[in-house]
Amino acid sequence: MDRLLSAQSSEPDREKRKKIVWNIERLLVDDAARPIILSGVAGNCWQPYVKNFTPHENSQYNNLRFEEVWLDK
Repeated sequence: MDRLLSAQSSEPDREKRKKIVWNIERLLVDDAARPIILSGVAGNCWQPYVKNFTPHENSQYNNLRFEEVWLDK
């Protein structure tokens, strides 16, 4: 994947770059991968099977223990 990402970044030909990107997309879909788009606590994406999570009232960074959070999966 790293090789393909580097190749598409350095490819000047638009059509070749598009083919490489579609190849990357196909590999990610086939693998059911979820690439990291945003890193950090504020960028969390919760799935429907995450249960009993309550966000902290005055900050998004203070409630990181997850003692009562469970996965229904």
